[in-house]
Amino acid sequence: MNSARKRLVIDSNVLVSAAVYPDSPAALAYVTAALCCDLYASQETLAEIEQVLLRPKFDRYFAAGGPTRERFLSDYRALVNVAEVTEAVTDCPDPKDNRFLSLALSVGAEMIVSGDRRHLLPMHPYRGIAILSCEAFLRTLTAAKAPQ
Repeated sequence: MNSARKRLVIDSNVLVSAAVYPDSPAALAYVTAALCCDLYASQETLAEIEQVLLRPKFDRYFAAGGPTRERFLSDYRALVNVAEVTEAVTDCPDPKDNRFLSLALSVGAEMIVSGDRRHLLPMHPYRGIAILSCEAFLRTLTAAKAPQ
């Protein structure tokens, strides 16, 4: 882990989109985040992405010869730092999303990348943590790298 890299939590909906739509903004945000940030997950968020991606409704997205769920999950597990959640919050209107807020607070994350326009994105910023859509995350990185 490089201390100059930003700490980042990615919401499950972004990861699912990245896995099933490899040419999507979610996939670009995920790959970009993996290259320039330290990604964090908890046992709970890892279990959620695994359970969701293994649902039969996603079978059609993983056709023969293409990327597999197992490969995506294996790559994700290899990329993330699995952290213990030490801060519990109940501030999100959707209780299931509190796991991402709690994780971000526990690891001192600067950002959460989410596609949840109904619950998480409206909470931006949350206790000093930017909650960004995939597109906003990519714009933020581009702006940070632009010459001043």
